[in-house]
Amino acid sequence: MKKSHRFKPVCALVLFVAAVASPWVPAHDERPEILAPGWGILNYQAPAPGTYRLPPIMSAVDGRVLLEDATSANLFDLMGDRVVLLSFVYTRCTDVNGCPLAKAVFHLVRSRLKERPDLAGAARLVSMSFDPENDTPEAMRAYGPKFDDGSVEWNFLTTRDWSELQPILDGYGQYTLREYDHNGDYTGEFAHLLRVFLIDRERRVRNIYSTGFLHPDILMNDLETLVLESRSG
Repeated sequence: MKKSHRFKPVCALVLFVAAVASPWVPAHDERPEILAPGWGILNYQAPAPGTYRLPPIMSAVDGRVLLEDATSANLFDLMGDRVVLLSFVYTRCTDVNGCPLAKAVFHLVRSRLKERPDLAGAARLVSMSFDPENDTPEAMRAYGPKFDDGSVEWNFLTTRDWSELQPILDGYGQYTLREYDHNGDYTGEFAHLLRVFLIDRERRVRNIYSTGFLHPDILMNDLETLVLESRSG
């Protein structure tokens, strides 16, 4: 079974107002302060890495993707022998508890991995678009961090079209729905649930995080737990 976590909701009105414009405030080193109202700080000490197990939930799914330079690759080949955090996003998302939150938390995880080179070499972050019509490789490259020293692998992927994307979304159970206005015109936005997947080296999903559980303390400890497991095996 997946372990459950409790979180303390952010409920200050001023924090909510700030979150309308942005879910996080970037600092010079790109360590964001997250302002999404549905997200909160942990009010407990996360279990130490290696003191718990994360049983497999389901098999991960492969598929053809495009990298930031428009190179085509298989998703599994890109994962290599790393433990992977995979989020599905689209660059025009305005839901502060959705894609912007996933990106902000990944920034925090990336900053922590920079301080842990022993883990950075065993982990990879992947943000994959579910809007191939608008999120070209160039758009995904621009969506990535402005300052990247290459010490932490973080890929921003898209697909050529829906025929390549849909089997991947179906395999992970990441469902999206186009939103339409009262005239029946597509607004350019998607209704979707935030889901981030933790994938081990054997291509198995070991945890799935929603808004309340997407915290850097939890993600880092889960990453290290899987890395310790693979090294002990």
